[in-house]
Amino acid sequence: MPTSWIAGILTAAFLGATAAFGGLSAVAAPPVAELRAGDTHENDQFALTIERAVLIDDLTEAGITVEPGERVLAVILTAENVWTQALPSMGTSGVQAAVRAPALGEDGAAASAARLDDAVGSPWLQPRVPAEIVLTWAVADDALVGGDEITLDLRDLTLREGALVIDGEYWDSPTTVAHLTVEVRDVGSGATDETEGER
Repeated sequence: MPTSWIAGILTAAFLGATAAFGGLSAVAAPPVAELRAGDTHENDQFALTIERAVLIDDLTEAGITVEPGERVLAVILTAENVWTQALPSMGTSGVQAAVRAPALGEDGAAASAARLDDAVGSPWLQPRVPAEIVLTWAVADDALVGGDEITLDLRDLTLREGALVIDGEYWDSPTTVAHLTVEVRDVGSGATDETEGER
């Protein structure tokens, strides 16, 4: 009897036996961590520390424009690129992809990212240089009030090696690995102190 037949018969026998006992055991996904503001989550791309979240009437200097009946939710975080090459703050391989607010839209993606110190929009993060970043979302003016808590999803991406159409390395396949809860502070129309930090 050809060896390929033997292998096929053994495989079929194994699958039949495992089906009889409930099938192949699925590998359990690691539990999703529960974090609070000030906790740091580190993966192969970034070390991220969510510091605070504020509601503000307008924050155009951070690159977001709101319509009448909307306000801005601004999340201030420290992001350190722990990889070997520069990484973006926006886009599918940046901080925007790593931090999502599922309660604020279909995919929860931030509308803009800017540096806190100089308001440079969509900055690139150099390796091992921490930067304070402001992520912003437009929200209905009655969606949140001061004292509310909002939960952010922190996601890990996987490094891929491009082939055919895509060349080089890229980050893909985001997986939520932590939920981080932060209290929202309402700072009205002039949030300079809050968005720049405590004095």
